[in-house]
Amino acid sequence: MRMYNPEWEAIKNFEYTPRFKDVQFDLAGTEIPADHGYKLFESLAALLPTLRDMAGAGIHPIHGEPTGRNDNLIINRRGKLVLRLPVERLADVDALVGQRIDTGAGELLIGAAREKLLTPFATLYSPLVDLGIEDEVDFLDAARDELEKMDIQCGMIPGKKRKIYLPDGDICGYSLMLHDVSPQQSLRVQEQGLGRHRAYGCGLFVPHKSIKAVAIG
Repeated sequence: MRMYNPEWEAIKNFEYTPRFKDVQFDLAGTEIPADHGYKLFESLAALLPTLRDMAGAGIHPIHGEPTGRNDNLIINRRGKLVLRLPVERLADVDALVGQRIDTGAGELLIGAAREKLLTPFATLYSPLVDLGIEDEVDFLDAARDELEKMDIQCGMIPGKKRKIYLPDGDICGYSLMLHDVSPQQSLRVQEQGLGRHRAYGCGLFVPHKSIKAVAIG
């Protein structure tokens, strides 16, 4: 018997005209540095220079498990390379299929791609939001201001302070969960992102199953 899920019931008939979609590429390889945002973008942009001027585009962090012996992540068979792109630029990234990149922990082969619509979930999560602010209280104030500029009112739960490498100096931010977001607002924040450096994986939000089951890492 299927259990009633009010969130799914609220969105199952929701229709919208997408401005952005995610493109998921199969990925074959063994390891990737845990801090790979900058090197991943540079590797992809070397193959596809138009990424550098693709307004609003973002590259999701690649998921993996710590090796336990270095600062790399192990990529499992279900690991994906995911780009969030304006719909009018989706065809540009077809050129990445079959290409190889190296982010410093071994070669990765980019495989077949498929498009995926953004899902208007009421609970969203980003592993790192960069607002140029290190203090947690000030960070939350700034995040609230940015959301209000997008006409988004919702709850926020910050997670761990995190940083990523950039040649001009590390950037610092926090993981962030948004909850009680309306369907329209959910799509808006997923399409627009929050804060800086979406090309390096920052400020990109994805649906999360529930705030009740989460211990933000």
